[in-house]
Amino acid sequence: MTGSGNRAVRRRAGPAVGLAQAVRHHQAGRLKEAASGYRRILAKAPTDPNALHLLGIVALSEGHPERAIRLILKAIAAMPDFAEAHCNLGNAQRAAGLVREACDSYRRAVALDPDCAAAHNNLGLLLCEKGDFPVALAHCRRAVELAPELAEVHNNLGNALRGLGQFAAAEGAFRRALRLEPSAARHTNLGNLLADLGRFDEVERCYRRAITLDPGFAMAHHALAAELRRRGDLAAAVESFRRAARLNPSQAVVWNDLGHALRALGQLEEALDAFRRALAVDPDLAEAYRNLANCARLPADGLEAARATALAARPDLPLDQRAAAAFALGKALDDAARCDEAFAAYEEANRLYRKFLAAAGVRFDAEALRREVDETIKAFTPSFFTSAANRGDPSELPVFIVGMPRSGTSLVEQIVASHSQIFGAGELKEIGALASEFAPAMAASDPALVRRLADSHLQRLRSLGRGAARVIDKLPDNVFKLGVIATLFPHARVIFCRRDPRDTCLSCYFQKFLGSQLLFSYDLADCARRFIETERLAAHWRRVLPLPQLDVYYEDVVADLEGESRRLITFLGLDWEPGCLDFHRTSRIVATASAWQVRQPLHRRSVGRWRHYSRHLGPLLDVLAVAPCVRLG
Repeated sequence: MTGSGNRAVRRRAGPAVGLAQAVRHHQAGRLKEAASGYRRILAKAPTDPNALHLLGIVALSEGHPERAIRLILKAIAAMPDFAEAHCNLGNAQRAAGLVREACDSYRRAVALDPDCAAAHNNLGLLLCEKGDFPVALAHCRRAVELAPELAEVHNNLGNALRGLGQFAAAEGAFRRALRLEPSAARHTNLGNLLADLGRFDEVERCYRRAITLDPGFAMAHHALAAELRRRGDLAAAVESFRRAARLNPSQAVVWNDLGHALRALGQLEEALDAFRRALAVDPDLAEAYRNLANCARLPADGLEAARATALAARPDLPLDQRAAAAFALGKALDDAARCDEAFAAYEEANRLYRKFLAAAGVRFDAEALRREVDETIKAFTPSFFTSAANRGDPSELPVFIVGMPRSGTSLVEQIVASHSQIFGAGELKEIGALASEFAPAMAASDPALVRRLADSHLQRLRSLGRGAARVIDKLPDNVFKLGVIATLFPHARVIFCRRDPRDTCLSCYFQKFLGSQLLFSYDLADCARRFIETERLAAHWRRVLPLPQLDVYYEDVVADLEGESRRLITFLGLDWEPGCLDFHRTSRIVATASAWQVRQPLHRRSVGRWRHYSRHLGPLLDVLAVAPCVRLG
């Protein structure tokens, strides 16, 4: 929404000769003729504010924001109270990347003319992009009051409401924008909002409708790709990411997302190329450095590590981006065995990310976790399992790999999923949803519901497994849901992955997990607290859980791959297949932080890794040392 229109012309002593004709050319899109007319006026009156302003708008329309800024500033010098010129100056500054200056110009326009809808709208848009949603909301609402017939103002209002988490109100704003302008962009925005609301069936329809309306709209292809990736259809997601990249190769985030999907598919060379394409477009994209470092060894003294160092130290970048750059640097230094420098980089990365999470009001609550474990132990007793026996589905299809994150769960899944009769489904989220509908009392009071929940999930597993004898759900945090799992699937198998607590916690501390997951991992003492509670609950399950259970130690797998692999396959009730030993060659989706590691031959470098960092691990070791359920060898 520009500031041009009826207010674009301000008169002082009277209209300049030829101005009206030049404006008619401008309004008809004949920019060359309009510019010639404005220049003729300026040849006679070099400080005419109308001609300067309008010629600046032409320059902006032709893709020359710097020239537009110079011309409009001259118009403002001649007429300082020209509100529309301040608004269009903001447009030119925004196009030139001068965001702070653009905000100042829009604010000046609003101060001069509180009824300038364009200035309110454009200021609201910029504030949304900066994340200042409360202030943005006021300006967006005022723009809607002033220009309710424009789809754009409703769309920007929806963005502000969405940023504040007011999703229901945002949906109303986006739908009003869509009614006024049923474009691909409006359908895409609505789809993004519906994803926030978890209405995923509607989400895909919105994106596909957008693509039908405009097959060349890259944002819709990118959004559809993200939705397909969420659904686990990574092959289709990659194709949509590729299409978005072809349509708009200047979008670094699309290349980065493509690389992420390719890495999950095991196409590591193509993933590396995509991450490097992202950085060629935007050398400041910190996440791309982190992704690159997680599937390649970056030279610690190379250009990419130097750029990550600079990004981590830039105070003008958002905290999460600085943290991502510092994580990338830490990985490069760790790979180079420069352990003290690596730890300093990781320490800064975690400090920055803790600060980012705190600003969003998010933090790890160790006491709440302790209470949750206490309540789980109290609820799921031997007598409970006796009363709930045979309520669920007796299928042996489901297998659950649980434990602490970074304890070897991805490695174990990759080994067993290399068997021809086992499907590795990765980290499924459905058990958490089922657990939210489950209360221990219902196992006795509503056995039909228990069976219905179990059968529904088994149908999902069968569709994923396509005839497999076992389907693996490798979500480590299902360790907190094993009471529900045992009730729903009384013949399921559980594999507990275990690893030296010092190596486990250090590996968590060195990893930036997606979004705000695993909040404990950004503080060493919290890593220890999380390990203790996980181990305390796991010990309870070993005592009371009426399911087949197997403990697998990471260190044992590394020391005796064949012996431990055979033990795993025997536990799963299947015949041995030598292909399990070539797990790193298995082609399958691995969407976790270990996507690169599990595609490398097994090595011993991660066993006892904590010793290289022992001088820095005081907060971790102090908490672990006093826990009765933790043994330190």
